[in-house]
Amino acid sequence: MNEELELEWKTHKQITQSFFDTLLFSIFNYSRGPMNWRDNFFLRVSDEFIETLTAIEKLMENGFRNQCRRELRFGLETAIKAAFINQSNPKSSFEDQLIIYRKLLKDPGITVISRVSFPLINDKLLVEEFKTEIRQMYGVLSNYIHTTPEQLMEKITLAKDGKPFEKLGLSELKILNGEVGRVFSYICVLLFNSMPQFVVGDFMEPRPKEWYFHKSKFIAKVDEEFDYKHERQATLAELKVRRTKEIEF
Repeated sequence: MNEELELEWKTHKQITQSFFDTLLFSIFNYSRGPMNWRDNFFLRVSDEFIETLTAIEKLMENGFRNQCRRELRFGLETAIKAAFINQSNPKSSFEDQLIIYRKLLKDPGITVISRVSFPLINDKLLVEEFKTEIRQMYGVLSNYIHTTPEQLMEKITLAKDGKPFEKLGLSELKILNGEVGRVFSYICVLLFNSMPQFVVGDFMEPRPKEWYFHKSKFIAKVDEEFDYKHERQATLAELKVRRTKEIEF
């Protein structure tokens, strides 16, 4: 394995580990007080995201490009609908929330994103940009739900080039990492806006090291909400500069 390819696989591991750490911390910290994480619908269905994460790791290892994108689409749609249920019916029983979820599943799209609120993003224009990006990404991923002539031609081209189906080339891996990184960052934003502020604040401060999602401008805006914390005051100016430099998407 050449150096560039190895570095890209390390990036992939950073993405997946960052996502797993975020989910796990949220579950445990949510229950730190009098609350039970099972009372939060988003966290209650978090096993779906962990399964998606695990599936994507295996699919990418084996070069299954399109199946990976199908998993991403599923995870994104689940997160959007879970966030909506959590915000609109927070005190309903899990059974009643499931009834609402079943009704939402009758809509195969993500129109409900327009009704999700983002209390941790204090910028209306950025919220709209976030929703637009999600819609665009969902549209791209939806192209891979069914096998298309274009997908079959891609496989034929790979075969002609002598590239085995089970291996991802450097350019393909970079593209998939970009998609996985963005989708998981979107899910993290939806997760953070579906929990009490203290849970997110405890995750953001002290700022997690080697956390891939610092690259997201939406995550950066969430992080900015905790600049009031005493621990940040001495180095706040430096933090603001570093946070801006970290943004890549």
